[in-house]
Amino acid sequence: MDRRRIRIGIAAVTALALVALVSPHNRADIRILTHDKSDLNPHKMQAAIDVGLVAISVLVTWSAKIVR
Repeated sequence: MDRRRIRIGIAAVTALALVALVSPHNRADIRILTHDKSDLNPHKMQAAIDVGLVAISVLVTWSAKIVR
C-alpha cells in the first residue's frame, strides 16, 4: 500500500475513535430502588463521578419504616 492510503486509514481510525470518546453514552447509570411504593418521601442517596471519558451515576433509595 502506498503512503497516501496508510494516512487515510490512520485518519479514519482516529476520527472513529474520537467519535466514540465524545459520545454521550459512555456512562453507567445504577439505580437501586428499595423503598416501599406507599412511602411518599423515601430516603435517598445520590452520587455522580465524571472523569471525562466515563461517567458513573448512582441512586439508592430506601424507606425509614418497613410497612407490614
